[in-house]
Amino acid sequence: MKFCIRCGRKLTTDASYCDGCEAPTNRIQQPTTSIPSKNSQKREIEQAIKTVLGLEGWPVAVKLLKDPGESPSSVEEINEPHRHCEMIQKARIHGASFSAPLSKQRCKVAAISLGLMTATEELRKHQVQELFQTRHRFKTEDILWKFLESTPKVSEKHTSILYGPLGLTPIDPDVVVLVCNPLQAMKIIQAYQYTTGQRASFSVGGLFSLCADAVATPYSSGSINIAIGCEGARKHAGLKDYKLSVGFPYKMASALTDALHILAKYEGAEEKHA
Repeated sequence: MKFCIRCGRKLTTDASYCDGCEAPTNRIQQPTTSIPSKNSQKREIEQAIKTVLGLEGWPVAVKLLKDPGESPSSVEEINEPHRHCEMIQKARIHGASFSAPLSKQRCKVAAISLGLMTATEELRKHQVQELFQTRHRFKTEDILWKFLESTPKVSEKHTSILYGPLGLTPIDPDVVVLVCNPLQAMKIIQAYQYTTGQRASFSVGGLFSLCADAVATPYSSGSINIAIGCEGARKHAGLKDYKLSVGFPYKMASALTDALHILAKYEGAEEKHA
């Protein structure tokens, strides 16, 4: 199986061009980073998610690091500052693994949500000007502050974030992020229901989505969450109109993938019977 390194679309093995973005086959490849044998469980989970869901690109592992020394020596710091949503896409589409301290986090709102910094007065003034005065995203300034205060934030202080394809990550991540379509999101939520017997409860906003909703909420709540995407992720990180995201704690990954296999088996039986 091949996946387009430009857009992440699943391709046939004999494809000459991606039928989505028209990238030639010399741009289509699997990540080439060597994978330690101790990563076998993460590789198996990654493959199960990709196979059962038909996922384009790779499940993204996100690890919040409290100490710079926690970052494995095999993972290099990203060269230039990027937005958190852009780094999710770099790991998902290009198979890149890297770490990003605060100095390499271009979006400070994401850095606040993920525990890398606290809000400064300068940033607060910028948010008022951008979200209220210029873009009119809130009816009043008080309502803007109500939203900002309720936006999920990781309470513990961290120094850096590690990103990468799940199967290539040398340490267990905190959160796994899937960029998917609604059907694939439905299946992973059904796997959660199969495992827990609970309806999934979501904290969702139309702003700060791939940071606050896809990572900070699963990290803090210990449960699955939906992120519908935001204008920033769609404009700067190329998140397609038909894509959203699901984030869940890595500790749930094995149970979810087992459930995906079982549900897929019986889905096939139902189709055959019909």
